[in-house]
Amino acid sequence: MKALLGTTTGVYRLDNHRLDHLGLESEEVSAIFCNREMLGPKRILAGSYENGLFLSDDSGSVWYEITDGFGANCVRWLGSDPLVENAVLAGTEPGRIYRSTDGGESWNELDGIREIPEHEDWYLPYSPRAGAVRNIYSPPGAHRYLASVEVGGLLDSRDGGASWECQFVGVDSDIHFIMGHPENGQILFAALGYAGIDHTPNPEGEGRRGGVARSQDGGRSWQKLINDYTRGVIIPESKPDIVVAGPAPDVGRNGRIVVSHDGGDTWDDASTGVNTPMPDMVEVFEETPEGRILAICSHGRLLQARPNELNWHDVLEGQKRIEVKSVTFQE
Repeated sequence: MKALLGTTTGVYRLDNHRLDHLGLESEEVSAIFCNREMLGPKRILAGSYENGLFLSDDSGSVWYEITDGFGANCVRWLGSDPLVENAVLAGTEPGRIYRSTDGGESWNELDGIREIPEHEDWYLPYSPRAGAVRNIYSPPGAHRYLASVEVGGLLDSRDGGASWECQFVGVDSDIHFIMGHPENGQILFAALGYAGIDHTPNPEGEGRRGGVARSQDGGRSWQKLINDYTRGVIIPESKPDIVVAGPAPDVGRNGRIVVSHDGGDTWDDASTGVNTPMPDMVEVFEETPEGRILAICSHGRLLQARPNELNWHDVLEGQKRIEVKSVTFQE
């Protein structure tokens, strides 16, 4: 596997079993993105948790800070724009979305989000900033953006990001991740936390927040499938007949990995290779270009498994101890 890793001590390149440090050692790199076709073979974008966005044009030897149009110190997500050719999107704290059409050198805020009346109520339990956009997704066959906001709700734009609506997923406003079936744009899954936009304690029984929810009608209605706190969920494109999730009863610890073979109706344990309950939990799942699944865990572990086996192993076992926060792939 060839990958770039954003960590609490900068950027690393992982080339099979070789791990090389590429700089930004003083930064926690919470988001990272490279794309040979879009950005060229040597350009890397790295978003930090405290000091904004950085760009390298020489594969990581030299980095410089991007300030043209980018107004956030904390970057939580970077990725290609599914609706605008050769554009890049960034999700930030506070809860905002930015777009670049020149490879990350300059940015424009999709400022329709500021027109949402409730956006001033967004918050984070662990940060003074007002909410976080944790990922951005476009269902297949739909000219539509969906974006997860922790803690705020599910953002929805059907006009290319000019205007937005913000809705709850059932009773949930603590949205950690939104994704869907790679072939059916009506099937969506949301990973959910325990917090509520009104700051009230999480109720027991009916109305309890957190877990995994599914929509089979493009988000008009939702069904809760798992009740434990969840940050990561994925349907791998290489095996779209399964759903993998990483719930935990406690925030950040005692996690497990589960799989559904029937679209989320039932779930089986898929934690082979890791001790459960885990000392941490899955923060996010990513699919490699080879079709394997990576799990970035709280406290920085990086696990990998083939989707037809789900037998996990530590990618960085035997390597220098680093805490992984984000990953992108060099093809």
